[in-house]
Amino acid sequence: MLLHEIKDKCRKEIQITDFKTRVIKQDRQALQIHNVLVPVDFSAPSLSAVEFALPLVKQFGADLHLVHVFGGDYPITTIVAMPLVLSELEINRSVHWHLRDVAEKYSIALRRENLHALKGRAFEEICRLARDINIDLIVIATRGNTGFKHLVLGSTTERVVRHSSCPVLVTRDRDLSRWATSFRKILVPIDFSECSMKGLAYAKAFAKKYKSKLLLLNSVHFQYYVASDEYARYDLPRLMKYAEKAAREQMHDLVRKADWSGLKVEASLRAGHPGQQICERAKDSGVDLIVTSTHGTTGFKHVLLGSIAEYVVRHASCPVLVVPSHERPAVNSTKRQT
Repeated sequence: MLLHEIKDKCRKEIQITDFKTRVIKQDRQALQIHNVLVPVDFSAPSLSAVEFALPLVKQFGADLHLVHVFGGDYPITTIVAMPLVLSELEINRSVHWHLRDVAEKYSIALRRENLHALKGRAFEEICRLARDINIDLIVIATRGNTGFKHLVLGSTTERVVRHSSCPVLVTRDRDLSRWATSFRKILVPIDFSECSMKGLAYAKAFAKKYKSKLLLLNSVHFQYYVASDEYARYDLPRLMKYAEKAAREQMHDLVRKADWSGLKVEASLRAGHPGQQICERAKDSGVDLIVTSTHGTTGFKHVLLGSIAEYVVRHASCPVLVVPSHERPAVNSTKRQT
């Protein structure tokens, strides 16, 4: 990339704007979460996700839905170790019984229509169900085993986050008691793009509900720098300084001009790999929740799943709430069994 191209990119991507017109549109209404969906594969992490969701359900007065997705073959073993394959009807009945056992374990009174046994690919059926029954929040664990075919990032969890039309809260199965009861500090990555503003708006509403402190973070980072001559590279420190100055002024305007409705707000600016900076800031500051959007342009260099947002979900030491900021990819249309 030529020097003048980098300067033009800096001017376009990190420009000082009038926040009277670009700051988040303030939503005077409280955050509404009426329906929460928790995918369950009966592994310990997925059961921890259920436990994590309970205080949220209580806080918002929401309805809890549990879902298990099974594949085409669902083998069991007999006394003589001979594999058998159950019929879909039997599988459906068995799954409902197991989901009911989970509800009873946590003393949750759930109607039968809140227990969902679906056949197909896990992420497709989870996202389709969320759309069909107007789910406001999906709470999903980062690791499982059986029904989700090794539920690790890179498979079901990542795909749910990528395709979900509603926010997805990715939980950790450690220090559950700390995070499930209160969100004292919420970290919000900001790159001043429209989608990061949407993530911030959601974080604000969430913080109001829990009386949380908001920590805003902008990370200045050049993805690559290729100079056309051997001397142009010496301009990089000057360009970084310009970028940091512009970002600092923009963050100052955001904090000063936005209506925070009495919330405590702390802003910071860091230079380096955005994903690492976000995770380190969260760990150093004892953050209870990271709220981020799935797409950005400036500062975070296209915060898409597969880059910074994925890095944060994978490496953060605390739960991560991912807010969709654009139309999601449609999942394949396959017949769903209930």
